[in-house]
Amino acid sequence: MQQGNLKEVLKSKLTKKELAVFTKSFDSLGNIVVIEIPKELEKKEKLIGNTIIQLNKNIKTVCKIAGPHKGKYRLQKLKIIAGEKNFIAEYKESNSKFVFDVRKTFFSPRLGTERLRISKLIKKDEMVGCFFAGVGPYPIVFARNSEMKKAVAVELNPEAIKFMKKNIELNKCTEKITVIKDDVNKLGLKLKNSFDRIVMPMPHGGETFLSATLKTLKKGGVIHFYQVLEKETAFDTAIERAKKECIKQKRNFVLLDKRKVRPFSATKMQVVIDFKAE
Repeated sequence: MQQGNLKEVLKSKLTKKELAVFTKSFDSLGNIVVIEIPKELEKKEKLIGNTIIQLNKNIKTVCKIAGPHKGKYRLQKLKIIAGEKNFIAEYKESNSKFVFDVRKTFFSPRLGTERLRISKLIKKDEMVGCFFAGVGPYPIVFARNSEMKKAVAVELNPEAIKFMKKNIELNKCTEKITVIKDDVNKLGLKLKNSFDRIVMPMPHGGETFLSATLKTLKKGGVIHFYQVLEKETAFDTAIERAKKECIKQKRNFVLLDKRKVRPFSATKMQVVIDFKAE
């Protein structure tokens, strides 16, 4: 289901003024949709939720965002506005299946293209570090779509780890993925020179983990570094942060790729740079 189809149906149910403020996109997580409802449309939220369910038989629950991402686990307060009283999502992506509690874990379906893109870059028998692994989308998509040797998935949120372990079993990846509950900043010495490739999908504050991450990377290894930054200077800032840390550790920074991932706000966007540290 696309947002455009929803807006088309809502034309007969909302006023022109109401329709004009209904511009936010939504996340479809299999059986659950998470949507942002502007304050001007709060009285119509149930109508909007029921319309979404009517348009797609697979969607059973519609939640509205009731607060910003906050806390060390970047969780959002959600409120069910239509459908079944259920917060457990059942989501499929790139030959992989996931279950997770949308209230207690962070998951972005908008990064699905990125997960598959990186899986195609992974070379045979690579050791891959999946930091801030959440419920396991990166390591599991890698295990299902690449010839990597093994992934080490690092996560701190105990609820996310619980669901990640379930998802690893669900996708029959137990021999390919090791789960570690730890702070990435404490891994520098524990996993020194362990990985051929590392993915860092934390959008905010990821730069504070670059030092420890680089210590775990083999010479000539690759890092996929994500940031949410001001649009005009996003790539320059991300590159400068990565290059600065490489210089500190006396490693040569080589930029391999830079990509826009998704818009984040009117002034910011999420980007990723792929770089080699020699």
